[in-house]
Amino acid sequence: VLGLAMDESGLPETAAQRVAIAERIVAEAETYGLDREDIVIDCLTLTISAQQEQAMETLRAVREVHERLGLHCALGVSNISFGLPARVHMTVNFLIQAMHVGLDFPIINPNTKEVMDAVVSFRAVSGEDADCAAYIERFAAEQAEIRRRKELGITDAAADVKSDTPTAEGDAEIDPLMDAIMRGLSDDAEQIARRLLANTAPMDIIQDKVIPALDIVGDRYEKEIIFLPQLINAANAATAALELIKAKLAENGQGISKGKVILATVEGDIHDIGKNIVKVVLENYGYQIIDLGRDVPVQRVVEVAIEKKVGLIGLSALMTTTVTAMKRTIDALHEAGHECQTVVGGAVLTEDYAREIGADYYAADARSAVEIARSVLG
Repeated sequence: VLGLAMDESGLPETAAQRVAIAERIVAEAETYGLDREDIVIDCLTLTISAQQEQAMETLRAVREVHERLGLHCALGVSNISFGLPARVHMTVNFLIQAMHVGLDFPIINPNTKEVMDAVVSFRAVSGEDADCAAYIERFAAEQAEIRRRKELGITDAAADVKSDTPTAEGDAEIDPLMDAIMRGLSDDAEQIARRLLANTAPMDIIQDKVIPALDIVGDRYEKEIIFLPQLINAANAATAALELIKAKLAENGQGISKGKVILATVEGDIHDIGKNIVKVVLENYGYQIIDLGRDVPVQRVVEVAIEKKVGLIGLSALMTTTVTAMKRTIDALHEAGHECQTVVGGAVLTEDYAREIGADYYAADARSAVEIARSVLG
């Protein structure tokens, strides 16, 4: 039995909370006559690009579940590196640390050489690989080939690799507020926006500075010049500036909404990290977000869409088991006759599957969600 260290309260933030859930799972499983050796607990791998502190909490939970509760442990290892460059280095590092504290059911890609090299090396160090036999078998032929090529004078030609990474558009003359947003400096962005508001129209700041900065950040993210942590920081910096701007607009009886968007994690699913990132970015582009939260019943989405006259509905799911709820929600919106477009996203989804469940759009990330909102709402 595979048990996920998560309950109706959402993703537990501490190792102690995950261990407590594991204890409840074990107690319930034992009432059905299951032995502890047949119970595997997944202590949850969260991406450090969004929740850096959670890596060590996961490792602490694995150690406790393995040593104190005497259970097998599973982890979806590669999730640790999502949104980062050169992911394999981070994945391998986390895998080795996790195996050291008790991970014995890693969910990994066996076709990734660096990952399997790490597993074989770890088993030799831990003593599981008697006389390092598997290690020798894996690498002896590789070393023999290196010696053969050396004896024959065969070397790999070193290619001159020229960086095609573009410099920031107009960095030398870039606007201070745009620069603060692009660098993810929330305090600076807020202070600069405060000064600008003294003699610049709020909507001009948004149109001429905030949105162009976010466009540049989004373009760099698509080109993998920057990565998820920088995207989040830029969005937060823009939010800091926008909070002041929106307050100024409210004083004048104005708003900045380009249209309403519903965001919801579908029924049965309590993951909302990705949804929350999309929310922040869309708000920075001037869209009014109606965030229904997580584990949202199908009918709740339909009712709010009709009541608020929302033209774009964003649905999120992380687990394969909850994608069916996504389809039910889309079907219910169609059956209600509400004129709207639907966009779906989440780790388990693909563009093909999005079409299969009847969605109008598939958003791979927050940047593509912005382009979809522009297409639908302007």
